[in-house]
Amino acid sequence: MRKTLLVIPALAVVCLCASPAAAQDPVIAAAGDIACAPGDPITATTCHHGATSNLLVGAPLAAVLPLGDIQYSSASLANIMGAGAYNDTWGRVKAISRPVLGNHESSGTGYFDYFNGPGVMDGPAGTRGKGYYSFDVGGWHLVALNSNCSSVSCSGGSEQEQWLRADLAAHPAGCTLAYSHHARYSSGHDGNNTSMQPLWEALDDAGAELLVSAHSHNYERVAPLSRSGGLDAANGIRQFVVGTGGAFFTGGLNSLIPYSETAQNNTFGVLFLTLRPTSYEWSFVPEAGGTYTDSGSTACHGPGVTPPPPPPPPPPPPDTSAPVISNLTVSPRRFRALAISNLTISPRRFSVASTRSAPRKGGTTFSYVLSEAATVRVSISRRFRGRRVSGKCRRVPGLRRGAPRCFGFRKVGSFLQQSAAAGANSRWFGGRLGKRRLNPGKFKASVVARDAAGNRSGPESVTFTIVRARGR
Repeated sequence: MRKTLLVIPALAVVCLCASPAAAQDPVIAAAGDIACAPGDPITATTCHHGATSNLLVGAPLAAVLPLGDIQYSSASLANIMGAGAYNDTWGRVKAISRPVLGNHESSGTGYFDYFNGPGVMDGPAGTRGKGYYSFDVGGWHLVALNSNCSSVSCSGGSEQEQWLRADLAAHPAGCTLAYSHHARYSSGHDGNNTSMQPLWEALDDAGAELLVSAHSHNYERVAPLSRSGGLDAANGIRQFVVGTGGAFFTGGLNSLIPYSETAQNNTFGVLFLTLRPTSYEWSFVPEAGGTYTDSGSTACHGPGVTPPPPPPPPPPPPDTSAPVISNLTVSPRRFRALAISNLTISPRRFSVASTRSAPRKGGTTFSYVLSEAATVRVSISRRFRGRRVSGKCRRVPGLRRGAPRCFGFRKVGSFLQQSAAAGANSRWFGGRLGKRRLNPGKFKASVVARDAAGNRSGPESVTFTIVRARGR
């Protein structure tokens, strides 16, 4: 039979530094990486979540902070409620629990259903889908963060970062504690979490005292650090990693990060914090039979004196409006019409110069108006005579001679007009596509514009005729 630790001795450890006048200062408890799957056996190094929960039950605690990964290996509601799992152990203090999401909570469906209620959008675990929130305990302001930064962004300017800065500005408490599943600095497995840096800087700007985390299945205390990770005993943020909630241990402590003050990964237990009006006291209490302890106290340094920087301006909305082409016309070059006397040429009839090196004779000008700057592609198609087969006009001489006659257009090439400006534009066309001269016939030009954002206009079309020049 497993030994259990009586609650009264545990509290005696917590209150070693308490004076009678301060006996009513609130005490909170924290640990993460807690419960094994239902049915997993208790061994010397696994599944001690029942023993750690015994440190909490009946203790005069103001709050319990489950630091994520509350249920292995999947925090489904069925697993959380399973025999001997989270609900049967740490669930005994559910009424005062204010948790944060870990990476094993996955989408958080079972986690939010358990702590907030099935389908409930908000509650003790924060808003469903966000998981970050804040509350006060005594004179302290506590902030729960979602450190699953690939799911809920932690980056500068993100919704969570802007919320955190606004929340801290609205609650300039003399003492502030933040907690999350992932630590900013850690010697344990997965090491430091640089994705947390924008949230770390926001906490530093506000003068926060503590960041309490888990994820690494060990206990570690790190000295107060500045926003850049340097030692700052006067104004830095102290970190506790408390991944000793009972599930199992992980490695990574062979080489400790700079300014790590103590670390162990062979004793399960819970961190108790006494929140004084201007200071805090900590005590790591082991499960029954454990011998490792850690305790101390530090004064709060109050709200930060550096005002938080303003959030960056929101990005411009995506450009979803397509360019518009209007007033597309085709007309002959004026000097060509004047060069031939007594000749009437329709606005859409022109000839083609015999050689590419010849002066610009003949040709036409496409004119159009653009609603915005864009790249314009003009596609040229030649008209052909065909037969209508299966609802389409096909160029199939001799096939189905009884089929109705029709006219269609077949693409023969295209050209680009780069950097067409907003407003009126024109493009001379001499009747050549690359080195190829178009033979006389009837043609169609289809014009399409694409702006810098990739939006594409609808096509605008115009027909024209190339004629054989006389006297050549």
